[in-house]
Amino acid sequence: MPVSLAVCAAAVLVVMVLLVTVVAWIVLHRADRADFPAVLLGLAHVISALCGLLPWGKPTPPPALPQAHLNSQETEPLAAPTVIVVREEGAASLNRREEP
Repeated sequence: MPVSLAVCAAAVLVVMVLLVTVVAWIVLHRADRADFPAVLLGLAHVISALCGLLPWGKPTPPPALPQAHLNSQETEPLAAPTVIVVREEGAASLNRREEP
């Protein structure tokens, strides 16, 4: 293996590690502490996808998102009923003006 190819491969690996580190640092500093589990899971998805770029790496399916909303007692409010207004006059009568 030529030395230049090994240096290029090492440079690509260093850039990928730096990219993941910078993105993780920015995301973790901007996220609320309560959202850390979801944020870390999202970062696991990103890192898994980046592993597919490595020649020997195989992206693995990261764990599924937690289904916390299924266990909670809070429910969404019911949707408002849809109201349809039907008029007996036709569309032609709506376009004409009535003169006083």
